[in-house]
Amino acid sequence: MFTITCLLSLAGETHYLLSTKEYVVGRKNCDILLPNDQSISRAHAHLTATDQHLQVRFICERPARDGEHNNEPEVRRQRYIWGVSQQIQFGPSEARSVSSCLDNDGKTSLSQALVAVGGKLVNTWTQDCTHLAMPTAKVTIKTISALLCCRPIVKPEFFSELSRAVQQKLPPPKSESFVPEIDEPSLSKEDVNLGANPVRKRLFNGKTFIFLSAKQLKRLSAAVSFGGGRSQMLEAGSLPRSLLESPHCCVVDVTSGSSQPLLPTSAAEWANSAKNIVQRKGLRVITESEIGLAAIYASCEKYCNPSCLTPDSESAPKVQPRIPSASLSQSMEVEETVLPAASQNITAYAVNTETSQGY
Repeated sequence: MFTITCLLSLAGETHYLLSTKEYVVGRKNCDILLPNDQSISRAHAHLTATDQHLQVRFICERPARDGEHNNEPEVRRQRYIWGVSQQIQFGPSEARSVSSCLDNDGKTSLSQALVAVGGKLVNTWTQDCTHLAMPTAKVTIKTISALLCCRPIVKPEFFSELSRAVQQKLPPPKSESFVPEIDEPSLSKEDVNLGANPVRKRLFNGKTFIFLSAKQLKRLSAAVSFGGGRSQMLEAGSLPRSLLESPHCCVVDVTSGSSQPLLPTSAAEWANSAKNIVQRKGLRVITESEIGLAAIYASCEKYCNPSCLTPDSESAPKVQPRIPSASLSQSMEVEETVLPAASQNITAYAVNTETSQGY
């Protein structure tokens, strides 16, 4: 027997599904009612319970006006089976997209396309975001966040096609058909897959990232958490050996950006002392860029692995930073920093020229 609970119901109404009966979900005269929602058909779907699974069959012949989603990859209009403790959503789902590397005109067009399908363009990446829109794929903090959250990275044209599909009542476009070209000379297109990979959601499980700079912590902690990791800021001057000597702790090099401001003498000595403790244990500190590289390759075998003393530094391509004088910390306001997509030896960061907007 399965139970299905309406999460948006004021009473949290629960339905018990027996294997001896097929249940109908719909707007009127059905076993499970979803009233007052015009995106739901009168008889929208059939549910059949087995011992271990719930089978869902969408019975509408018309193209979907709104997507049906569970909390796994996008649902198609066929027969699907869900296991225990999963969610399924019938009806409207608001698209919350973040843009990256778009000029003002591009942002305006994207915002209009999103509004046309009941979505919105937001400026900051959060767990609630559904897409990242960018004309070409560059390694930015937003890109890394989208990868770690397993969200589609699409060209802006995806939403124009989605708007057209809604207006003409056509099937929605597939996000896989709108993946932007990789625009990073240091990355091989054949080796990088920007598609959703569930491994990324737990990439940093069991890892604690130790920061010696509050700016680094603020800048990178969200991305770390999207990958299942923890972030911790050390108190100035403290040298907790149990943390620094742990192979599960990634001590982030506070001087990993070539244009990082010079540290005060006391702070530099503290950072060097922490680094020495790590190295005496046979480990190494990691650079900021490794967080992005680990997300791109969906692996911590070489990157974000203190026990890997040479993370492919000899074989990885070397590129010059786009703007040698710029650093990651200078882009706090718009969160549009371009991360280097090369080896850990490339430690300068370039700031995107996109200006902050109210989207």
